[in-house]
Amino acid sequence: MQKTYPYLGNYGIVKIKKGKFKGRFGYYDDDDLDFDGVMKSVVYFGEMLDNSKHYYIEQENITKDFTIEDLKKRKNEIRSQLWSRISEHKRLELIEEKELIDSEIYNRFENYIDFSKLKNKKLFLSHSSRDKDLVISVALDLNEKGITTWLDAFDILPGESIVSKINQGLENCEFILLFLSKNSVKSNWVTKEWETILWNEIDTNKIKIIPIKLEDCQIPKILQTKKYIDFSVNYDNGINQLINTIIEYEQKRM
Repeated sequence: MQKTYPYLGNYGIVKIKKGKFKGRFGYYDDDDLDFDGVMKSVVYFGEMLDNSKHYYIEQENITKDFTIEDLKKRKNEIRSQLWSRISEHKRLELIEEKELIDSEIYNRFENYIDFSKLKNKKLFLSHSSRDKDLVISVALDLNEKGITTWLDAFDILPGESIVSKINQGLENCEFILLFLSKNSVKSNWVTKEWETILWNEIDTNKIKIIPIKLEDCQIPKILQTKKYIDFSVNYDNGINQLINTIIEYEQKRM
């Protein structure tokens, strides 16, 4: 009996999660019968209008659920492959896939900037500037799930008071994501951010700080009783646990 799958939905970028093309990103166009008369998804490795060659891929092997870190990882892989001896066709296909990835990253930044204009943010991202690249990835991935964040790079304009804007962000956000790393535990600025909120958390008996472990580091003793979300081993597992945690807290506060 032939397997059937529900329609994947709107066309656009997808990640191949299984099979011959595992790890690659392509442009999903539609579902159609392949050369053997089996219904599969039609995928181009690059924008459809820029790429005449398409592939038939089983729908269960593709997903629209992927992170910024997935995109960045694949982009780096493509850069390495472009330096190797490959056919001209393969090179062009990789370049088109990279352009598709660049376009998706750009679109997610654009979406985040639009959301950053909202006044009521849910999460304040407390971090060391040396960890900003990864923290921005977290912000973009949360934004894709409709979870708004306060991030200094986007929420403080040139000329504004840094201290005043940070205090506003800390006061207005529902939760503080405290990114723990070797850099942040040594940062006096980060320490001041979470220390102020911690005492308020103790007084109100209301959870405010959610620790995020980016790497093995010496966690301050006063925070060691808190359960953290671990990003140090697997980013995808970490972001999924974080999203589920926020959703669960929201349901409890309804």
